[in-house]
Amino acid sequence: MMFSSQLWIAVGILAWIYFLWSRRRFYLLMLRVKGPAGFPLLGISINYLWNKRNMASRGKIFEKYGPTFLTWLGTVPVLTTCEPNVVQDILLSPHCMDKSQAACNAVTKTAGAGNLALRGSQWVERRKQMNPSFRHNVLISFLPIFNEEAKILLSLLDTFVGQGEREMLPDLLNWSFRVASQTTLGSNVKENPNFINGALIKNFNTVLELTTLSVVLPWIQNRTIATLLGIEKKITKAKFLMDELMRPIIEEKMKNTPNESQESLPSRNTVINRVVEFLKSGELSYDDAKGECGIIVAAGFETTGITVFSTLTFMAMFPEYQEAVFEELKDVFPNGGDFDVSYEDLQKLVYLDRVLKESMRLIPAVPLVPRETSHDVRLSNGIVLPKGLAVSVDIFHTHRNKDAWGPEADKFNPDNFLPENISKIHQYAFIPFSKGKRICIGWKYAEINTKIALSKILRNFKLSTTFRAEDFVFIDNVGMEFGKKPLLSLQRRSPQ
Repeated sequence: MMFSSQLWIAVGILAWIYFLWSRRRFYLLMLRVKGPAGFPLLGISINYLWNKRNMASRGKIFEKYGPTFLTWLGTVPVLTTCEPNVVQDILLSPHCMDKSQAACNAVTKTAGAGNLALRGSQWVERRKQMNPSFRHNVLISFLPIFNEEAKILLSLLDTFVGQGEREMLPDLLNWSFRVASQTTLGSNVKENPNFINGALIKNFNTVLELTTLSVVLPWIQNRTIATLLGIEKKITKAKFLMDELMRPIIEEKMKNTPNESQESLPSRNTVINRVVEFLKSGELSYDDAKGECGIIVAAGFETTGITVFSTLTFMAMFPEYQEAVFEELKDVFPNGGDFDVSYEDLQKLVYLDRVLKESMRLIPAVPLVPRETSHDVRLSNGIVLPKGLAVSVDIFHTHRNKDAWGPEADKFNPDNFLPENISKIHQYAFIPFSKGKRICIGWKYAEINTKIALSKILRNFKLSTTFRAEDFVFIDNVGMEFGKKPLLSLQRRSPQ
C-alpha cells in the first residue's frame, strides 16, 4: 500500500514537472513582458471579479506595466495590448487570426458554431460562404427596413418628449434587434409569435450574458463545474429555447427556396437564404445554420444599439457638437419628420461621420478582441509570442492611448477625425470593427444602419442630460456595458 501511494505521488510530481516544462516558453516570456501574475491557479481572475469587471482596473495595469503586459486568467497566460504597433502585428499576422480557444468554446457552448467561433480553415471557408450576404447591393436592399424601423423608433421616442431624463438603451437595443432579425432571418420574422411577444430578444440577451460569463470564467466551460454552479442548467435551457425559436424560421425558409427568376436578386444572398442553401446542399448542419443566424443577429443588434446610444449620449453631453450635426442634417433634409434616408444622402453627412467615429473611439461597442497564436509570432519589437498564447487586443484602451491620440485622448472631440488630423494617427490606433482579414464582416452594414437612425433622431429631436464624462463606468462584456447608464431627455425639433 505504501509503495502504491509513493508511486502515485511520484507520478503526480512527474506530471506536474511535465506540465510546467511544456509551458516553459510562457514563463520565459514573463521575463520580457511584465505584468501581474496574480494568485496560483487563479491568476488575476479574482481581482477581475472583485473589481466587478471594471475596465478602469485594466487601465491601472497599463499605467503600471506599460501598453503591453502579460498576465494569467486561471492557468491561461494572456498577453494584453493597447499599443498600436503591437496591435498591427497581431491583427495582420496570418498566425494570429484565430479567436482564443476559450472565447470560441464559450460562444460555441452557448450560441453554436457560427463564423464568430470558428478557427483556421473552417473559419476561412465559412467566411467565404457568408461574404456575399454583406455585399453592397445586399446592404442597399435593406434600406427600406432600416428606414421603416427608424421611423417606428421615432414614434416611440416622441412619447418620451417632456418626460424628463430616462433610460433609452433598452429601447435602442430593441430597435436594433428588430432590424438585425429582419435583415438576417427575413422580413417575415415580424409575424413570428416569439418575435412579437418578446421571447426572441429575451433569449438572445440570455445567450449573450451566458457567453460573457463563460469567457470571463473559462473554467465554467467544464460541464461538472458549470453544473455545480447551476450555470449548465441555464445554458441548456437557453439553447433549447433558441432551437425552439429558430427551427420554425429555418424550416419555413427551407420550403420557400428562391426560384430561378430570383437568382440575381440581392435577397438571394441574405444570411438566411445563404444558410438554407448550404443546409440543403449538406455543406452546413442544422446546428451550424442555427448558430450562424443566431450569432449574426446577436452580434449585430447589441453592437449597433450600443453605438447609437453612445453617440446620442455624447450629443446630449456636448450641445455645441449636437447643433453642428443638426445644421448639417437640416441642409441635407430640409423637412424634418418622416423622411427616408438614401445611401447618397449618407455620403453628404461628413460631420455626422466624424461624430460617429469619435463616439466609437471613446466607446467602442466591442472593447476587446481575443486571439490566439497558431504558430510563433515575432512582433516588430523583436519579442516572440509562443504558439498557443492567448492574446487580447484592448480596443477600448488603444482608442484612448495618449501616445497615439495625445494628452486629451479621453476627451470627446470630433475634430480628431478631420483629414489633416487623422492622417497623423497610427492606422491601428482606431479599430472599432477590428482590422485585417478577420475584420467584422458586418462593419459596413452597421455603419449604414447606425447613420440612418442617427440622422432621423438628431434631425427631429434635441437631446440633453445631466450626465458627465466623469460619471462613465465601463464594464467588460462581449459588448460594452455601462456600470452607470446615462439618462437622456428629449425635446422636439421644428420640422422646418
